[in-house]
Amino acid sequence: MKKFVMKKNIIILLLVGLAVSHTFAQPNNNKIVSLAMVKNGSITLRWVPASIPIWQMGNKYGYIVERYTIARDGNFIPDGLSKGTLLTPLPLKPLSNEAFEKLSQNDNRASVVQEAIYGNVIQSPADDFKAFMKTYNDVETRFGFALFMCDLSPVIAKAAGLQYMDSSVLANERYAYSISLVKTPEGLVVQPSVIVVDADKLSKLPKVIDVKAIFLDKTTKLRWPVDLHKGIYSAYILEKSTDGNNFAPVSELPLVTVSEKEASEFFVYTDSLKRNGEQTWYRVKGVSPFGENGPASDPVSGKGVPEFSAYVSIDTAEVIENKNIIIRWRVTEPKPGLVKGIIIEKSSKPDGPFQALNSKPLPPAIRSFTDLKPFISNYYRINLLATENRKSTSFIYLVQTEDNDPPAAPQMLSGKVDSSGIVTLAWRANSEPDLAGYRVYRANASHEQFVRRGRDLITTNRFRDTVNLNTLTRKVYYTVVAVDKHYNNSEYSLSVELTRPDTIPPAPGVITMLTTENDIVTLKFESSPSDDIEGYRLFRKGENDSLKVKVDSWKTLPGTYEDKPPVGSIRYNYILETFDNSGNHAYYCRNLLVPAGEQAVPELKIIPGNNHKTVILSWKFPAGFVPQKTFIYRGKEKNPPGILSTLEGAQDSYEDTTMEINTIYTYRIRMVGKNGASLPLSKVVSNEVKINR
Repeated sequence: MKKFVMKKNIIILLLVGLAVSHTFAQPNNNKIVSLAMVKNGSITLRWVPASIPIWQMGNKYGYIVERYTIARDGNFIPDGLSKGTLLTPLPLKPLSNEAFEKLSQNDNRASVVQEAIYGNVIQSPADDFKAFMKTYNDVETRFGFALFMCDLSPVIAKAAGLQYMDSSVLANERYAYSISLVKTPEGLVVQPSVIVVDADKLSKLPKVIDVKAIFLDKTTKLRWPVDLHKGIYSAYILEKSTDGNNFAPVSELPLVTVSEKEASEFFVYTDSLKRNGEQTWYRVKGVSPFGENGPASDPVSGKGVPEFSAYVSIDTAEVIENKNIIIRWRVTEPKPGLVKGIIIEKSSKPDGPFQALNSKPLPPAIRSFTDLKPFISNYYRINLLATENRKSTSFIYLVQTEDNDPPAAPQMLSGKVDSSGIVTLAWRANSEPDLAGYRVYRANASHEQFVRRGRDLITTNRFRDTVNLNTLTRKVYYTVVAVDKHYNNSEYSLSVELTRPDTIPPAPGVITMLTTENDIVTLKFESSPSDDIEGYRLFRKGENDSLKVKVDSWKTLPGTYEDKPPVGSIRYNYILETFDNSGNHAYYCRNLLVPAGEQAVPELKIIPGNNHKTVILSWKFPAGFVPQKTFIYRGKEKNPPGILSTLEGAQDSYEDTTMEINTIYTYRIRMVGKNGASLPLSKVVSNEVKINR
């Protein structure tokens, strides 16, 4: 008797379209997948092995469940993940064969799981591929049926060792649960399932929404979204009613999708009706993997209607003086009296939108219609109407009138050219219904012939082009032509003049002469011949300088200019910069050697010190000169001078405390600038008075 019950259940499962791949299991993955349901004072865990080998290992050795408290009162517990509590001192395994036998006496679904776990599997020879595949498919079917039965009943899930209820939870705590196999074979790595649960967030099943029904001839096609309920519902109960109050399931077992697509968006089901014309209601409930039914959806209702087999096709169309169009059609009606009326629809595009040309349906016997206001392009279709909102629609039929009127010339053309040569054009879109597109033309001068840009029609009122910026032609011109579907061209639009960004440096101003006399450098200039000059700047750079120094700047270049360098005896570069109003620069450079002049000799003074035992030297250096080192030279009586001391930086005095008694000394200094420029030796100064000690 038990085997008969088993076969009966399997047949029912096949009839309702059971897919052997479980809702939240992922075949051929060595891991465990879990869900949690939170109720007042308890957390129920439900898991599935994601592949047949893991399922078989769990059946043999069992599962262990560990709990980690990771937060309390909203505060994270730092060592929560290192202190686990074993909730299953004895591993969770399926009930024994005898216990399942007893359970199946009250619940036929238990026999399905019993047979899947403990039933005999015919072993196939290793070299017989067909027998091997038969054995594999048998095991795969058992696996899918067993998991599906566990979805329908928490009792069965617990009996199969795939569910556990934790009743020792606190509402103010957050837990992490780990579910793993007790034992795995050597070389097989099984990823345990880890799930985080807040004990105060109670689980609530949602209502199935957007249930749709189409009522046909003694048939109802129903559809509802399932992607929204992924991981929440693994099956559905479709209920039916003839009075809108008393509902009953349409099948003995819940429905599961038979789609092979992992991301199937909708569940589709076809139900039969006893008769047409009788109001029928449907509603849907979801079934969670914990065996709980969700709330019922809003009901949908309707009546079955006889099949409408009449159809219509447009035969001919006639254009009358390019003002009216007469269309004619024929109707095939297997049963007289099916057609109750005719509606003519028209659109200017093949994909619509279509608008009805007759406000009231034409009588069924009419076979022609005159369109008094045709478009240039007319797409017609005809609807045959029957009772119960049934209709039959013809294929579309294109009729075109002659069109010799070109579209209007495009208006408000504008554009710009950016610094990389990209041109952006825009204009006001034409409003003609039969507009096909635009053509864009370009010229480098307003009197030249415009040349078309691109071969294809432009379907928007914007266009991008590229132009060469390395040219002396500063302007570029564009115009646009509109084209309709009959290839009538509009007049050219008013052309737009665009200016290329100036990237070409101007012709530089020239230093025509560079001379020096009495420490003064005289420069003579010749202005740039370019017509967009913004100004000029003059720079000076010593031969040992790392940076150039700005000397002067002008809007208009002077004919002659005088400069006085700070230091002589070095070579200077004079750089004339010319820049235009687009920021482009050009440079002209000349150099010359500036000899040392009197103004470059430091002025050295000597002052007797205290008790005439020391002398103090002081000096000044020329304006604009910053010494880096100062060398002090001292001579004794008539002996030649030698270096007494070297000073760092811009010092301007020195005290000599190493003088001998009754000796006359002579002093000179030499300064070296930061860039290596050297001033000549100063004039000789002497203490003139012998020091007595």
